[in-house]
Amino acid sequence: MRRAVRLVAGALSLAAAGWLLVVVLPRTAGVGWDDTADRVAGLQAWQIISLIAVWAAGLWMHTYVLRSALPGLSRRRAFALNLGGSSVSNVLPFGGAAGIGLNYAMLRSWGYSRVQITAFTTISNLVVVLVKVAIAALGIFALVSMPPLAINLAHPGKKTALAMGVAVGIIVVATVVVVRWWRGSLRAQLVAALKLVREQCAQVLRQGWAAFLIGGIGYPVLQMALLWFCLAALGVEVSPTAVLAVFAVERLLTLVPFTPGGVGLVETAATAVLAGFGADPAAAASGVILFRVFSYLIEIPLGAIVAVAWFARGRTPALAQ
Repeated sequence: MRRAVRLVAGALSLAAAGWLLVVVLPRTAGVGWDDTADRVAGLQAWQIISLIAVWAAGLWMHTYVLRSALPGLSRRRAFALNLGGSSVSNVLPFGGAAGIGLNYAMLRSWGYSRVQITAFTTISNLVVVLVKVAIAALGIFALVSMPPLAINLAHPGKKTALAMGVAVGIIVVATVVVVRWWRGSLRAQLVAALKLVREQCAQVLRQGWAAFLIGGIGYPVLQMALLWFCLAALGVEVSPTAVLAVFAVERLLTLVPFTPGGVGLVETAATAVLAGFGADPAAAASGVILFRVFSYLIEIPLGAIVAVAWFARGRTPALAQ
């Protein structure tokens, strides 16, 4: 019965993602996918190389969190865990558990104990969730305090008013879901895990708090910079506060597993927010899509390669190579 429910939920999730991408996003942007693809394809080589460099720097920065959560973990294996877990999580509906499962199997094959892995999973996920919630809170404050929002919502006849109304509605719903999730199952799981590995977690936090701070802040800052550069590359000129609001929407909606990796939901909401801040919807949609290629899509094939390579090597235990 539970399997059937999961299958139905997964099918509905994929259908929702497809509907948002194929129907809702083009209507929000006022432009079809062909035009969006042409805009992205028009980027120059140096722009693409620059974006790849910023994206790679963000992944490198996140390894500080992973290596601090599991002392002895090499940077190469931290990259492998990040890409492998993200690949599974991004491609499957409600794939977060599957990503954690793959990471668990990889770590066990490298010789780490269950207690070490539990502490690693607890601490690294806690850092990621706390940073996302903090960014979402700052972004929502930026969103509701910006003058364009009040102006647009005060004139419901404008096209951007509808877009902003939709975006705000999505944010409110997502916030309620995240708060309930945090106060319910997630908090219970974290408390249970912390009780199980309290000493291990305490030791890791004492020894690696500086690296947690560097990686926890550095990674989202580079991701936000990547979003800004993607928008600028496609001619979208918005303020830093607007970029923060859009990035917060993206981070917040990826916490809510309505669709795999927030596909469809993130793109539509982010485009609506940018339109509300006065950006051209067509250019905004292209910029958001380009950012999602780096923050979501590209991790799927790269993570798949990592997983295949791990399976092919026979998963021989060996700590911290």
